[in-house]
Amino acid sequence: MLQISTGMYFKPGAPVHDYTHREVYFTNIGPIIDEEKVSSDPVGLPVGLFTFDTTLGDVNSVMVEVVDRLEKLNEDGSPAVMVATGGTEHLDDAADVLAFALNVTISRDAALVRRLVPTQIPAGPSRGAAGILRRTFDPGVVVRAEDLERASSFMEKLLSLERTYYDAAIRAIRTVVDASLLMADEPGLAYTLYVAALESLAQLSVPAETVHDWERYDSKKRKLFETAFTDAALDPGQAESIRAAVMEADQLALARRFSEFTLSHVAPAFYRAEAAEAVLPIRAADLRNALAVAYKLRSRNVHVLEELAPELWAVANRSDTVRFDRRFVLGLEGLNRLARHVATQFVERSPSGVDAEFKYRDALPGRMMMELAAQYWIHRADGFDATAAPKVLDGLCAMLMPPTAPLPDMSAVLERIEGLLPSTAGSDARAPMVAIYCIWHTLLDAEHHRPNAASVIQKYKSDLDAPSAAGFVARLFTGLEVEWTAAELLDLVDQRQKDLSMRRVRNPLPSRVDAALLIMAAEKNWESDNGRAIALISDAVEMLPGDKEMLRLEQACLDGTAPSRDSAYEILRFEQEPAEEPPAEGSEDAGAAPRARSSCCTSPT
Repeated sequence: MLQISTGMYFKPGAPVHDYTHREVYFTNIGPIIDEEKVSSDPVGLPVGLFTFDTTLGDVNSVMVEVVDRLEKLNEDGSPAVMVATGGTEHLDDAADVLAFALNVTISRDAALVRRLVPTQIPAGPSRGAAGILRRTFDPGVVVRAEDLERASSFMEKLLSLERTYYDAAIRAIRTVVDASLLMADEPGLAYTLYVAALESLAQLSVPAETVHDWERYDSKKRKLFETAFTDAALDPGQAESIRAAVMEADQLALARRFSEFTLSHVAPAFYRAEAAEAVLPIRAADLRNALAVAYKLRSRNVHVLEELAPELWAVANRSDTVRFDRRFVLGLEGLNRLARHVATQFVERSPSGVDAEFKYRDALPGRMMMELAAQYWIHRADGFDATAAPKVLDGLCAMLMPPTAPLPDMSAVLERIEGLLPSTAGSDARAPMVAIYCIWHTLLDAEHHRPNAASVIQKYKSDLDAPSAAGFVARLFTGLEVEWTAAELLDLVDQRQKDLSMRRVRNPLPSRVDAALLIMAAEKNWESDNGRAIALISDAVEMLPGDKEMLRLEQACLDGTAPSRDSAYEILRFEQEPAEEPPAEGSEDAGAAPRARSSCCTSPT
């Protein structure tokens, strides 16, 4: 919100809503000194207005104010619904950016700040946060006008960045601030977060591919290796060794990217003016090795939850470096200073400007994308085509098990299907549309039918003959016999399992429909392959985790009772209340959306 509120993504001259959010935060910043005098004036900075205490204390309060700006009109000229955000993210970002720029602590949690900030700076080694980091938790930090000028310059540059770089920078800033606040309680996690902040910026500079296991390795590369393993007739042990080596090489590449990016963003000032007050600042000759060690420590913390060695923080006495494994490496203070320096350099070097592709409304906080219930969209013909049909079929099925709301009038979709069927090649592509059409005209009364429905169904019903998800659904909901053989049902089950394992399911269906398919496949295979049938029932249970009816069916099968077709219909919960009397003409319910006939809820006889 900090960047959005600048208006850089608004239309020129567009009317805007202005709303000011205010919140009291707690900080170790003391009074602001301007020309050697305590200033009581609010401090206006690019990210907001800050009003500090004028009395000196270990922990003080600061009022943070931010202006939330949003356009009054949408892109199409209609009035915007959203006039302001909740303000929490906006205020927190403003506080984090100032805390980052000044290397201090600002938090809305008073108890946390009082616990981290001591009454005086530790005189010797201390395990407290103030004994690990310099300045960040010092009591009553004096901030001068020149400090605020540098912070203001940094903020201006930050807010001007192209959106991709701004997002990366603000995430890194938040992470550095969060790492410092974890210093006392979780030094290992704090260390990991500092490394993660730098690593996140490195990913923007060079595309990264993070590999967790062989199955997630790039599919094209994996295929080449697997082909080579087969051609070379490697035994399983040899092939596994090579797979591990390949993934380790990729991990090393990630570590190298982190190291090279960080080194390239270390400016001369890091070893000069910024190191003047540092304790045991790291030498340039040691930094590359120290980064390699930091990345290894981060990986051990993430992957095996290995705690950070106490030598790196417990008695560091606010020093940049510590002696570890016979070399000087970065301690927590060293990582803190390095992360702030590199992130600042990243901001300074990144391009500024407006990103023409960025849609700021999609990035507003307090928004959550959720899928509408089926009754709000399955009847919409705009955008409906063969690729959308499986999703509409899924929504229609969901509304029929059992109906929880009146079915919307799908006349426009049905008319669209009539137009698409002749021009759609292949029965597989047509099948979901044919299934929608058949189910509607079987379950709905004649008053809701299309004029030429009978001829359309007669022409295209053969598209549902071959075993398919759409064909199964059509049979299930229209009461037709599932006449496919046991082997054909098993093949369909296997295809459904592959389909469901994909990132985007090509033919989505309610879980209860897939459970019904598994039950029917089990029923067909009970006599010939009892073990496979019981395994199918087990899969059906796991398709509907915790469902009591499925658990009872599984136990019955384990006790020797064969599943039946009726079991599939019972799992679908097709039972409905008796049909209500039609509404009287002129009543409020007259002309209501169509409801499915209860005859669809019985299994075939």
